[in-house]
Amino acid sequence: MGEEEEEEEEEEEEEESSNSMCILPELLEEIFIRLPLKSILRFRTVSKHCRSLLESRRFSEKRMSLQKNRRILAAYNCDCGDRPRLLTESRFEGDEEIVYLHCLASRPSLSCDGLLCFPEQDWIIVLNPSTRQLRRFPSGLNHKCRFGFGLWSSFSPEKWAIGFGRDKVTGSFKVVRLCFSFREIGQEEPVLECGVLDVQTGVWSKLSPPPHVVNPGSKSVCVNGSIYWLNFEVGEYCKLLALDLHKQEFNRIPLPATGLGATKETLIVNFEEHLAYVNTSKLPEWRLDIWSMDNTDQKQWSKTFSIRLELKVVAWRRKNRWFTPVAVSKQGNLVFCDNQKRLFKYYPGTNEIRCLSLDTYVISPYSENLVSLPLKPSHQYPHLSVETRMSRCRLFSKESSSSWIFQALRRNEFSILEIVFTSLVVAGYICLPRM
Repeated sequence: MGEEEEEEEEEEEEEESSNSMCILPELLEEIFIRLPLKSILRFRTVSKHCRSLLESRRFSEKRMSLQKNRRILAAYNCDCGDRPRLLTESRFEGDEEIVYLHCLASRPSLSCDGLLCFPEQDWIIVLNPSTRQLRRFPSGLNHKCRFGFGLWSSFSPEKWAIGFGRDKVTGSFKVVRLCFSFREIGQEEPVLECGVLDVQTGVWSKLSPPPHVVNPGSKSVCVNGSIYWLNFEVGEYCKLLALDLHKQEFNRIPLPATGLGATKETLIVNFEEHLAYVNTSKLPEWRLDIWSMDNTDQKQWSKTFSIRLELKVVAWRRKNRWFTPVAVSKQGNLVFCDNQKRLFKYYPGTNEIRCLSLDTYVISPYSENLVSLPLKPSHQYPHLSVETRMSRCRLFSKESSSSWIFQALRRNEFSILEIVFTSLVVAGYICLPRM
């Protein structure tokens, strides 16, 4: 009788196991990829399997390719000194959704595929606004140097040409620094300093010098795995330099035949995953012209937009004015901004320009990227006390001093809330019925 009972129990277990539902990893990925960002971040804490899946390069790239909402990242101008982070609420200007980064608007930054790079005094900071991960790397230089008279710190962003981009082969993000006026103490001849930081490993490596000088502070942009610099020389003559991040090779790129000389208002940007050459001309009339480079043939350029700027767009203050394309809407309309915090939309069908906002510090187009930044090679971001944050931050004005958020921050209760939330997640996972 005992053997018969054991056989019956085994048969019942087999029936239960055959009736249990097994979700394939591919199906689970398809489910996760359509969830909102907050839900994905919570699922990362459920199990090691979920975390491994949601932090994989395959999942991150696939989700970015399926994103349909076009958003704009703008700076919520604040000089409190706290670490930069996304605000929870976005705002719509017309049909354009704007998400805000809590940081100083004048803070130099570079962007690539949803990540931001902030070059600072002796430090390189890389931020993923979507995952809220921030990593801080040393400049890699530890010796004193001399610029003209007096001793200066070993790394200062305004004395270097900086680039930030993503290796399209390995998927790793990299920071590039170029300097041609570096002088060691007691050395008369200038020394070239060129290096590449791999964000994944946190290691700096030497880079062979480019074929020509790149001026300090030259703007850069990353497109399709290469970083580009537009370098101005004497006589309003400029050169376009490209660096393949995987091969670590420099190349000279011919500029488009615009018939117009380059000016300080001339820019290069990543425009819809193409390198764009943007020129704001004043004579004989104010005009914004945009040329896009062919990704397969870097010698081929085509003019994508030529917009006559009306007086209300240029305004009366005409000096030091330039315009930057941001994105193209689903309807084919161009969203662009100027250096005076104004955001516009151009409608090619009616040749009309509308002002969307008079006070928006546009940083870049924004797409959610779930790529995980390594923790080990980075250094801790300087801690800002709660009292300092309360007294200096615009988010906590006198009007909001009576809110529960303000009171919680003042009592430093966020750590308790985080512990409670984490405990609930773990308890829910443990109490889930096992299939």
